[in-house]
Amino acid sequence: MGSRVDFRDNSTGRMQSVTLVYPGEADIEQGKVSILTPIGAALIGLSKGQSIDWATRTGETRRLTVLAVREAAFA
Repeated sequence: MGSRVDFRDNSTGRMQSVTLVYPGEADIEQGKVSILTPIGAALIGLSKGQSIDWATRTGETRRLTVLAVREAAFA
């Protein structure tokens, strides 16, 4: 939990950075995405360079490619 993932939507070329969190910590405005959302579940466990096909809420399939993963720093 707490990993920061940079990824690209290969259909649009759009790049995005999100932090994967537990549902109670999710806040899309801060880029914190729950691991139980479709995008969070798609990205969890992937490494740099890996791609995954992801179904949007509208049913469209998109391919996401992970550009970087930064592990959470716990104190």
